Order: sequence, then structure tokens, then C-alpha cells
Amino acid sequence: MSDPRFELGASIWGFYKGQPRETWPTLDASVASILSLDPSLGVELWASKALDAPAVESQELRALVEASGKAGFVTVHVRGVFWTWDPALLRKEVDFARAVGGRLVVLHPVCLGLKRPRDRMDVPEIRRLAEYAASQGVLLAIENVRDSQWVLDRILDVFGGDPKESNLGICLDVGHAHLSRDVEGDRVRAYLERYADALVHLHLHDNHGERDEHLAVGEGTIDWSSALQTLRRIGYRETAVLEVHGSGAPPLEALEQSLAVLCA
Repeated sequence: MSDPRFELGASIWGFYKGQPRETWPTLDASVASILSLDPSLGVELWASKALDAPAVESQELRALVEASGKAGFVTVHVRGVFWTWDPALLRKEVDFARAVGGRLVVLHPVCLGLKRPRDRMDVPEIRRLAEYAASQGVLLAIENVRDSQWVLDRILDVFGGDPKESNLGICLDVGHAHLSRDVEGDRVRAYLERYADALVHLHLHDNHGERDEHLAVGEGTIDWSSALQTLRRIGYRETAVLEVHGSGAPPLEALEQSLAVLCA
């Protein structure tokens, strides 16, 4: 494999998810750890160390802003407590992204009220949310979960496939694509090709095609050579973060292993 041609970074979530609480660093320290591997890396932030914890404030937030300002780029993932349709709370996540210099916020479809095909979207309010995010310089990126073609297609049908116009793009989670059964053959390649025009962000992690393991790159059965070749073919030049927290290795070691595979 050749070096990836997109902007590469890592999520801080691997320093908390599945790790003993006594080992949890401050959020700014997790950013510093990622940048210790390569100061050009980007970071994906969560506003707290646990899904249901309150967002950092005051001195903690200032420290996080300072640390993140040294990263190649900053993106933000919506906290688990907001994995429901609540536009007021989502605006707070947009505000957090603006505060830390984040260029986009990653949302799960359930954040827009879409969990099952029969669910309805509040289209006018979603448009207002996207417009508010745009006014703050923040792009909204909808992440695929397992078997997500129905929901991604629906969002693009309603809001259009040009993120520059709608301020809604797609975050393609490679691990989730590998788990999906709504495509045949090379599932990752199929998802990348299907949503190429709307892609604004990537989540990179591995699994064995059965469970969402979030392994280090190369530890599962994803064909990374094919994935990188597909990304080159579709001309992907945006951001991508490693979202690794299930390999069993220390967080920094798992990230370093993943970078070695991607940049071999």
C-alpha cells in the first residue's frame, strides 16, 4: 500500500472506551498522546470521557482547545447521550465543535430520528440545524451503521447529494460497512463507491465481519489494500480518523499499529 492521500487522524475515544477509569487521561492529554505519534495528525474529539457524562467546561475546555489547536485538523463526534432526535442538544454539539475548532460533527442516523425505515424525519428542522451548523463553520456528517443504505439513500434523496449545498455529508465508517449485509462482494468498496460524491469523512477500524470490534487496522478481515485503492480511484481527499478501541493493546500502541498498516 502507498501512503493515504487524505488527511489522517485518530479519535480520542480509544483512550476511554473499554479502558479502566483509573487510566483515563484528561481530554487534552489524549490529544497530546495522539500528536506524539505525528504532529501532523488530526484528532476527533468527544466532549466528555463517557457517553453520558457532561461536556467539559471552563479550564478543561480551555486546555482541550489549546491542545487541539496543534492538530492537523479537528472533528467532533456527538456524545451518546445525544443519540436521539433533539435539535436543541445537537446545536450544543455544534457549539462545542466551533469552540474547539472542529470542522465537522459526526452524527448517527438516530440523531436525526431515523432508526427504522418507518421513522419520519423532521425535514424543516433538520434543514434549520444544517443551516445553523453552516453559520458556525461546521459541517454535519451522517455516519453509516450496519445495513445503512436505506437511511443514507433517504437522507441524500431528501437533502441532495452535494454537501456544499446542504451542509450534510456522509461519514463512511469502514468497519460498519464491512459488517453490512445489504451489499454483496467487497462491502467496503461498494459503500465507498455508492456514496463517493457525498463523502466528507471516514472512520477507520477493523473487524472480522460479524461484530463491531473496533480492532486496530490489519487485525480483522477488511481488505485494506482494496479500500485504499478505492479511495484513490474515487479521488477522496478529505479527513479520516482511526476509531480503534477493541484490539486489547494499549491505545497508543493500537494507533501506531494502524498507522503502520495504512502508510506502509
